[in-house]
Amino acid sequence: MAAVTPSENSDAEETEQPGECLACRGTGRLISGLGGTPHEVACPWCEGTGTRVPGIDAQAHPAETRTS
Repeated sequence: MAAVTPSENSDAEETEQPGECLACRGTGRLISGLGGTPHEVACPWCEGTGTRVPGIDAQAHPAETRTS
């Protein structure tokens, strides 16, 4: 299989360049159901800015943590 360069794969370009955060649609906020009650939290993919942060791993650094 040939290596894919960013010019051949638009997804590769999207992940490397900052732009509007697709997860929160640029609002910087998401609705979380963690804990059973829906509530608003800062988007972990853009850290609440509305602009995607390249290279961030939102699963490794969630916007909130579960409390027992």
